[in-house]
Amino acid sequence: MGATILAACEGRHWRYEIAEHADGYVVRMRDLDTGDVETEGVTVFRTMPVAFAFAEMSAAYDRFTASTEDEPDDFETATDFAVSERAFCDLSTLLCDGGVSGSLVQAWERRPAGGPRQTLH
Repeated sequence: MGATILAACEGRHWRYEIAEHADGYVVRMRDLDTGDVETEGVTVFRTMPVAFAFAEMSAAYDRFTASTEDEPDDFETATDFAVSERAFCDLSTLLCDGGVSGSLVQAWERRPAGGPRQTLH
């Protein structure tokens, strides 16, 4: 899922990159130490605002979980996470865009075009 990065939000351990995708926008995690992209941490959204809100929320969560009791900004990181989580939930609901796992999108793209379609009842 290589594409041009449109925006990025940084946590303590990960950078959450937003890139264009054939089906919308993808948010992927890049390790800040190694520069490697985590293939299991890819989510595809139909709308840019929800993708950006998800990246912000994920980065805030990364900062919050990485903080220690000795850090004076512990309350601030908890507040940042709570605010970004609320913004993501509100936008996701408003735009009906909860995102889809990148592995599901890849599986859908690999299915044969002319093959039989299965439906679940």
